[in-house]
Amino acid sequence: MKHKDRWLILSIFGTCLLLSILNGVQGLYVAGGAGTSGTFNVANSDSLAFSWNIERIEAPKAWERTAGSQDIVVAVIDSGIDTTLPQLAEKIWINPGEIKGNRIDDDGNGYIDDIHGWDFRDNDSSSLAGSKIYWHGTFVAGIIAAQPGMGKVAGVAPGIRIMDLRFLDSKNRFYGSDWEKFVKAVDYAVDNGARIINLSVYTNGKPPLILEQALHRAVQHGVIVVGIAGNDSEPQVCYPAKYPSVLAVSATDRDDHLADFSNYGTEVSVAAPGEKITSFFPGGAVGTSSGTSFSAPHVSGTLALILSCNPDLSPSQAVDLLKQTSVDLGNCGCDCQFGAGLIDAGQAVAKVR
Repeated sequence: MKHKDRWLILSIFGTCLLLSILNGVQGLYVAGGAGTSGTFNVANSDSLAFSWNIERIEAPKAWERTAGSQDIVVAVIDSGIDTTLPQLAEKIWINPGEIKGNRIDDDGNGYIDDIHGWDFRDNDSSSLAGSKIYWHGTFVAGIIAAQPGMGKVAGVAPGIRIMDLRFLDSKNRFYGSDWEKFVKAVDYAVDNGARIINLSVYTNGKPPLILEQALHRAVQHGVIVVGIAGNDSEPQVCYPAKYPSVLAVSATDRDDHLADFSNYGTEVSVAAPGEKITSFFPGGAVGTSSGTSFSAPHVSGTLALILSCNPDLSPSQAVDLLKQTSVDLGNCGCDCQFGAGLIDAGQAVAKVR
């Protein structure tokens, strides 16, 4: 390994554990780190059993008003998404300016056949071509937008669309030589209409200036960037969530305590469930995992619901509403563990005007 690659970027894990796969495989552990509304019948949602985290943030209550708009796109910069899963297939963004399979850059954005996004790891048009994807990105996408109805899995905003931007390798990592790929992924999201970028990644050092500049550009163009505090149980928020341009999210457990793995610090804006979260793995298995990586998509999904109710809200207005409707935890008022508090999608959507 070259020296420049030696400061390995830890993309999520720390204490992020794959706890179980519920399709018959047990004991597997991985250490590391407005428009059309939703496509399911909200009136029947009471008959469905949802995972604790979806109930805790009052997502079913929010769905009484909206399950999300197809016009709201969340870019997931991660390890790639299994876009063939039935619960995700109809939730994936489709580039309206591109014709699939004709090997022409129809929209002139510099990427050929980028129908659902781009694989910046393999430099091709699909995460499912080339090197094998890691499970993490699919899991994150499921938390944001999965169709409810299987194994208690439900996305926070199942009516919105996900843009698949693969950046991490088959081991869920990236390296010091990959900063330009990271920047290109951020710029792609901005240039192609994402309203929110979900960054369930963190680094073990301060990134170079080009990443900070890219994230600043995103915010200047009206994109909300959601990041994670980190999984080292430390009183410091990791980059890129440490940047002022990124909304830093800490993780809570079932008892509304700070999860034992979650980092925290003055940069934390809000908290969301992150312990034993249920979602999909590539291939369709349903299971649980823990980490601040899985707190951030709850926030991205809730922001997507807010913008679905009123797409004319500015990023700052949407974020302010998210904070104002969060449930205060810990010390009274904003604090370094929970920020403004535990997000409440039901209240947030109810307050949108």
